[in-house]
Amino acid sequence: MLKNLLLHLLRAPARLLRSRRESRVWADLESAVAAFNEKNYEGVIDRCLTALEREPNSAQANHLCGRALMELDRYVEADPYLSAAIEADPGLAEAHSGLALVMLKAGDYNAAERHCRQAVLIHPKAPQYRLHLAEILESTGRDREALDELLVAQEYAPEQADVLQQLIIKLDHLGMYAEALHVAERSRVELGETFETCFFLAYSRYSTGDLQGAVDAGRRAISFRTDAPGIYVTLGSALLSLGKIEEAAASYKRALKVLPDYPDAMFHLGMLNLMCGRYRDGWVGFEYRFKIRRAIRRRCEPRWNGTSLRGRTIHVMREQGIGDDIMYSSCFPQLIRDAKHCYIECEPRLERLLTRSFPEATFIPIVDNAIKDAVLRRDDFDVRIFSASVPGYLRNSVRDFPQHQGYLKADTERTRYWREKLAGLGDGLKVGISWRGGTVYTNRQRRTLSLDTLRPLLAQAGVRWINLQYGERAAELAVFKSAHGIEITDWPEAIDGDYDETAALVNGLDLVISVCTSVIHLGGALGRPVWVMVPHAPEWRYGVKGETMPWYPTVRLFRQTEAGSWDEVIGGVGEALSRRLQAKPE
Repeated sequence: MLKNLLLHLLRAPARLLRSRRESRVWADLESAVAAFNEKNYEGVIDRCLTALEREPNSAQANHLCGRALMELDRYVEADPYLSAAIEADPGLAEAHSGLALVMLKAGDYNAAERHCRQAVLIHPKAPQYRLHLAEILESTGRDREALDELLVAQEYAPEQADVLQQLIIKLDHLGMYAEALHVAERSRVELGETFETCFFLAYSRYSTGDLQGAVDAGRRAISFRTDAPGIYVTLGSALLSLGKIEEAAASYKRALKVLPDYPDAMFHLGMLNLMCGRYRDGWVGFEYRFKIRRAIRRRCEPRWNGTSLRGRTIHVMREQGIGDDIMYSSCFPQLIRDAKHCYIECEPRLERLLTRSFPEATFIPIVDNAIKDAVLRRDDFDVRIFSASVPGYLRNSVRDFPQHQGYLKADTERTRYWREKLAGLGDGLKVGISWRGGTVYTNRQRRTLSLDTLRPLLAQAGVRWINLQYGERAAELAVFKSAHGIEITDWPEAIDGDYDETAALVNGLDLVISVCTSVIHLGGALGRPVWVMVPHAPEWRYGVKGETMPWYPTVRLFRQTEAGSWDEVIGGVGEALSRRLQAKPE
């Protein structure tokens, strides 16, 4: 959006351009404009400073200097220049927008929103300011409000590619896949078949599960342009989901030929390498998540680089979901052994379980942003690292994964309590079941089943089914029981609160069967037998083939052989369960 900054500046109101203070330094501003167009940002700053020596109140010189500093990632230095531009000309929307981005970078979301709304108020039909406002709203978790701004921007600029792109991405992130596809299809009809409209169509088809359609649209987009790295990432992801590993890798690498070190391609290629068990290369690419995920804004300094921790304290920062928290905690024993002391952030529901399992460490439950900020202000840590970055130093080959029998320790008394409750259900194998996984951000549609789909498995005689599914499920369980006479016992007090209670229940079960969700990590980390129904294109941690995963020796994988088809998986799990029942003494 900064590409047209100088053109817009030259079209500023005539009264401003004719003002004495601006005309006095106009020659310097023209020279600065030329330098900006050539991306000579240091030259822009020099010319603007020359202008400001003659006319300190030049709104345009202050504004342009601030924008050049932003291009150099010197946001703190840009702040006073943009503020001075606004003071000199409160109606300069570009300066308000620039300062909003500076405030966003600094984490001052209220100031960012205030300045961006001022830019929108000045120029309500200018889409770039609404795009900035949508980004700010998204950063504070107000996704629906962000979507509203994008919809308005699209009304004012239906042909503008960046507006359409952000609208489709936002609809996708909100799980509104059909709506995103509708926008993409409509844009191709109304605007014609172009690189952009084919790209949007590929992206939207991928999200709705039309993988071959995504590949076709992606290749059509490339027929228009071969120099845009993003389309190769989308194409690669669709190919990967179709199981075409080598073609996907080639597509990601093609993106890197177009733009070396392109973060999206490096990240996705990293995940592909992790999926294939090439851990050393995979972790390198995985680190690029910080360059593509705007939500990760916390500083991590001084960052641990894998050197000796002897005599040093380390602060492990929480980053991802609860399942990832459990998986990465498998690295804690090594950190605890090597460091003077470990301070580890955790999801509040995991605090008791982790504290019992790793009593030598200090766990810090992250309840809200205030706690995050307070922890970052502490000066009693020698080094810091995000939890998902730790395996990059400790898990670089399959040999680095310990053959554990469980590293999390459930509460003994609560386990005894739940075993008595389970025994009270009568004879039969006590099996936990979970059938929905993920969020709209983490491929929920690919890792979710219905109870009706699972009925051939759930109808097996000799099994007492125990619910391990979190979230709304009471009505679903009741309807299923009424329709098929199959009961899944649900104890909400074990599922909907502290994970320590869930761990005690899982520890008392004979077996857990689930789609890819956090209970897999919990059961595997407790050393309990877990069977996982894995989609054709799973998350990287489940690998691309085989029945095992290195993180959890007691976990067994049942994989789809065709995207979207679960019959073979459910049949395989059912056969294995029958054999387990025959082997279990009554």
